[in-house]
Amino acid sequence: MRDWVWKLSVAVLVIALPVLVSWSYHRWTALPEEVVLATGPSGGRYEALSNSLAEVLREEFDVVVRTVPSEGSLDNLQLLRSGEVDFALYQHGAESLRERFGVNPAIEAEADAGEQPVFVANLYSEVAQVVVHNDAILENAGDWSGKRIAVGREGSGDYAFSLLLLEHLGLSLEEIEPLTLSYTELPAAFRKGTVDAAIVTTAPRSPVVLRLLAGDEAGACRLRSIPYAEALASRELIVSTYTVPTALYRSQPTPEPPEPVRTVALRAQLLARRDVPSSLVEAATAIVLREQFQKENGLGELFHGGASFASEKPEFAVHPAALHVYEPELKPLLNTDFVEATEGIRSFVVSLLIASYLGFRWWRHRMQRSKEHHLDRYIRQVLEIERRQLDFDQTPDSDDSPALQELLDDVTHLRQEALGEFTAHEINEDPAIDSFVEMCHALSDKINAKLTRQRLANSLKRIEGLVSARSLGDDAPEA
Repeated sequence: MRDWVWKLSVAVLVIALPVLVSWSYHRWTALPEEVVLATGPSGGRYEALSNSLAEVLREEFDVVVRTVPSEGSLDNLQLLRSGEVDFALYQHGAESLRERFGVNPAIEAEADAGEQPVFVANLYSEVAQVVVHNDAILENAGDWSGKRIAVGREGSGDYAFSLLLLEHLGLSLEEIEPLTLSYTELPAAFRKGTVDAAIVTTAPRSPVVLRLLAGDEAGACRLRSIPYAEALASRELIVSTYTVPTALYRSQPTPEPPEPVRTVALRAQLLARRDVPSSLVEAATAIVLREQFQKENGLGELFHGGASFASEKPEFAVHPAALHVYEPELKPLLNTDFVEATEGIRSFVVSLLIASYLGFRWWRHRMQRSKEHHLDRYIRQVLEIERRQLDFDQTPDSDDSPALQELLDDVTHLRQEALGEFTAHEINEDPAIDSFVEMCHALSDKINAKLTRQRLANSLKRIEGLVSARSLGDDAPEA
């Protein structure tokens, strides 16, 4: 009965195990029910691109996508480290500039406390665009002193780069009148003439710059080159030279800019929280590498450069799932999240299997020892029979054949009874059983030898009696 139950249990386990593993794998690798994206400042390029990514995730993966507004790169970095969002756009180098200039002590405290985010992809180049009011003169570095300059919100990449640009020009915040205006506040400020210039680090033809140069505020401001842009790019590794072509923003009635503008650019990167599921990061990476997504969002550099542009020069460690998209040959057989999530379970299962095996061996040995105890009982009975047989065949005139035959039968029955409790495998494998059988054979031989002597002695006595009787019969007539 126990063998049947054991075999049934093993069969059920073998059938259920693939189903259980498959269910567990899909559970661990499935996309989360909710995805949170940081959108950046209102009216900026980050907001438009984040909303586009959120829409694709909603439509294709049937997940709830929630967007969280922020002030820009540094704020996004803090949201990632605090675990409030899953994805966020980030301006390359903003973190190093924060550390260099001590931007926003609150963000610095959050940076020290949280985990570093991970890199997913480069999306486009953020161009440092200096928009100058028509009434202001900012031709040379010396012209910037004392001017009202919109340097961006303190949590933005604009603010961090503005400090770098001012340092490049030999100025500090104290030598200008810094204005921390948002993108939505800039148009009104230029229209009213309350700002002389704005440093906007965003994509070419970003909504905010388009509005300033080609929209309602067209004619109130213009785009100007950064003084000594090539020198800035040579000195700072995080930036590269960039040229804004003529008439990028407006061609009629007058082109804007009227001539190429020399400036610098930094990469806009998509970052993720370190513990975001690999399946979600892989899905997001695949989305941004689609030509359709790139065309809809004007990601020209990514469209032409592909995976090579998307993966080059990351500021943070690359997420393994993104790396698997860029280099499919390195993708492991099992999802890394599933492996990490089940590592404790796997250790527990392996430990349980080892413990079960050791327990089974202990139980088996115990059963064997228990059977050997039964064998010991039989051995003691064999030794008792051997002791009893010593009392027989000791005197020449005794006839112990019946008693010896009884002992011999006892040995035979004892051997049969003992061997009946063991399987053929155990009889072949257990040396104790061999010893017991040898003892029985030896005792049987010893008893048989005594029986033989008894029978020979009895036969001789009968022969002698017959001879004596015959001899007496031959002598009677002569008497």
